[in-house]
Amino acid sequence: MTQEMLEEKAELGTNYVYKIENLEPNIKIKTLEKIMKALDVDIPTFFDVTLKEEDSDLVKLIDNLKALPEYKQKKLITAINTIMTETK
Repeated sequence: MTQEMLEEKAELGTNYVYKIENLEPNIKIKTLEKIMKALDVDIPTFFDVTLKEEDSDLVKLIDNLKALPEYKQKKLITAINTIMTETK
């Protein structure tokens, strides 16, 4: 499926998927729900990521993040995305 096809099926604006992938990784939950519906996948399938053993630091980070309240998770994710964007 092309970006354009996904945008049309999820009722998103032009170049929205490109922006998510390359420029603006912060999206609203409703938009993410539209994308998952357009792709016909559920939440566990969409976020199914298998980490290798050598990624133990990443696994620990994700586990620590999951243990936090949702509002703290959102703050940290926003901060991490900002740092990532600024270091590109």
